[in-house]
Amino acid sequence: MVDDDPTGLHLEVYDTKSGLWHPELGDLVQPDGWELLPAGDAFLTRQVKAAGDHWVVFRPKGRGQHRRQLGVLAPVEAIAAAREAAAATASRRETQRESSSRQRERAETAYRAEFEDAVRQWLAFAPKHQVLADEIARGAADRAAVVGSGRVGRTKMLTLDERAALAARAFIRHRHTDYEDRLFSLELGEVDLESAVGIYDVGDYREIKRSAHREVDAFLEHHRVQ
Repeated sequence: MVDDDPTGLHLEVYDTKSGLWHPELGDLVQPDGWELLPAGDAFLTRQVKAAGDHWVVFRPKGRGQHRRQLGVLAPVEAIAAAREAAAATASRRETQRESSSRQRERAETAYRAEFEDAVRQWLAFAPKHQVLADEIARGAADRAAVVGSGRVGRTKMLTLDERAALAARAFIRHRHTDYEDRLFSLELGEVDLESAVGIYDVGDYREIKRSAHREVDAFLEHHRVQ
């Protein structure tokens, strides 16, 4: 137990088998009049933290596991006030969530259309191949522009045209060359093809990759000039 009163400190403490513990302060005792607000409700947690004194409680990390937040220890009055605020603002916050969700959907629909158009512009296929261009544009967007996927369609490090070009080439490589069949010939089994790029970027895989790039170039040239 520490000598000074730690209740005014915003600590990160651990709930161990022997009780609460802090890496620098050592063993701690839960302050009188405090209780644990379990993790899971972001609004309540923000309100309690903003109110003043609190400790964030974690479960210590185990073997191969990260630490996990259990909740916030704070005065019972602060937690009660947060719950009252949550009840009083529930309707307004739900309306805001619905409005934000609709706004995100509109923004995503607009970006999807912009991305598909950028792919079509980059493909620059001859008029008689526009149906195929549409198919590739939709497929490239389906694959590369998924929210949270971390794929090229979501990166901010490249321009829209650069994203579109890379996504289109990847879609063509997977759908209109024998790239995937040749990968499986290396006995990759069920390994995700995106992951395989990093794992097998040697020897035969490099040649498969180079060959696929050449096939994509030939595919593009064929559909642009005819």
